[in-house]
Amino acid sequence: MEKINFYLNNMTRQIQTKHLPKGWKEFKLQEVLDYEQPTEYIVNSEIIDEETPTPVLTANKGFVKGYTKEKTGIRKELPVIIFDDFTTDSKFVTFPFKVKSSAMKILKLKDKNALLKYIFYQMQTIHVRATTHKRYYLSEYQNLPFLFPIDLNQEISLDKQSLIVSAIEQHFTRLDEAVKSLKSVKAKLEVYRKAILKEAFKKSGDIPIKTCCEEIKQIIPQKENFNEFYYIDIASINNKRKIIESPKLILSKHAPSRARQETISGDVLYSTVRTYLRNIAAVPELNGKIISSTGFVVLRPKKDFNNKWVFYLLNTEKLNNDLSSKQVGTSYPAIRKSELLNYKVSVPSIQEQNQIVQEIESKFSVIDKTEQIVEASLEKAEKLRKSILKSAFEGKLVDMEGEIR
Repeated sequence: MEKINFYLNNMTRQIQTKHLPKGWKEFKLQEVLDYEQPTEYIVNSEIIDEETPTPVLTANKGFVKGYTKEKTGIRKELPVIIFDDFTTDSKFVTFPFKVKSSAMKILKLKDKNALLKYIFYQMQTIHVRATTHKRYYLSEYQNLPFLFPIDLNQEISLDKQSLIVSAIEQHFTRLDEAVKSLKSVKAKLEVYRKAILKEAFKKSGDIPIKTCCEEIKQIIPQKENFNEFYYIDIASINNKRKIIESPKLILSKHAPSRARQETISGDVLYSTVRTYLRNIAAVPELNGKIISSTGFVVLRPKKDFNNKWVFYLLNTEKLNNDLSSKQVGTSYPAIRKSELLNYKVSVPSIQEQNQIVQEIESKFSVIDKTEQIVEASLEKAEKLRKSILKSAFEGKLVDMEGEIR
């Protein structure tokens, strides 16, 4: 971890602010690139998960949406840039492909002296506010100025572009190695977290969870004597951090039909829908009435039970795998509440529960601190990636003799 952070900090220091050097010139994007409508490459059959030689692409973050077995209408003239006409996202493509929709442009070289990869990298530094639902390439993007190094004849220099691309990719290779190492650390921490819970709840049991909990009152907000309430649904839960992040304050007269479960601080919520997503959280202190969606099992531990013990129990790998195997439905897979309430566990004394919670949280605190360091380093790496590109197109990454700065 120390070596990775040293590399990130050292690279950051190398990128200094300087004036744009002489020997560069602005060209509108449409002067160097042609565009092509993707109509003839749109997939006509069902997109499948089975990997075939022909992927189906989008230009946004999804990129590969799936695959197709179609043999015609495949884009084979490469490389190209695919450009999302609504978000202005772009991808550099070097393999044959088909596309999902017409909401993109396929960009190819017009000027023989321009380098497509150079243009693509510079596109990553251009930010257009895509706030309206319109096609941006023709209306705005193609008219933007792009910077190119030029030769003695005032023409775009292919060699100088190549030097810049090479420098970018050398930096990116080292950066990618650091990011890969950080993500490996993050994955190992998650494995360790699961191992801690597995050890804490390793005993098999014969007591249904429902015997540990109070019965939850079902109510209809419109018929109660409160005017508003905090509503917790699945969208309220951050399933990465296992916390309730955004409960909604709702007028009782506007209560959703699923707002039926009276809830209090300390209750533990377990989503019955898509249990593999682990939408699990303990209810925090909220200043007002709280009602949960019927999409949860609401667990209110009895007085001789530690609610944190219940919370950590619900996060164990075995319990979640067992319950996920009982899901029914395809578009809306879910378990019955009884599947969780009747799930059998080993129940220690309250003193033992307290000790288990203390040991878990002591170990988790170390993991949490390490994860914070990893996340901070990943954020630094992403900022550095942007800085590398910014520097490259301000003439700060290489000199024109080919030396990397």
